[in-house]
Amino acid sequence: MPQIPYGVRSCLFTGISHNIAFLTKQVETILQSGQGTWKSYDTKLHHEVKEALEWYQQYAVKELFHVEEDLRAFEQLLTKVHQKKESAP
Repeated sequence: MPQIPYGVRSCLFTGISHNIAFLTKQVETILQSGQGTWKSYDTKLHHEVKEALEWYQQYAVKELFHVEEDLRAFEQLLTKVHQKKESAP
C-alpha cells in the first residue's frame, strides 16, 4: 500500500474523533433526559466509526489508545441506553 499522506490521516482521525464525541453526546442526552431513543442512523454512524477506526489502525497508525478508549466509553454508555430501553414498561 502506498504511503498515506499526513492530511488524509489527519482528516480521518479528526472525523473519527468528532463522530465518537457526537455519538457520546447523543447517548449522554438520552440517559440524562430519560427521553428519546437510539436511532438507526446513530447505529449506522457507530458502525461507520468502528470501520474507519479499524482501517486507520491497519493502514495509517497502529496505536490509537485514546481514541479506542473514547469508543469503549461510548459503547458502555450505549449499553446503558439499550438496557434502559429493555427495562422500560
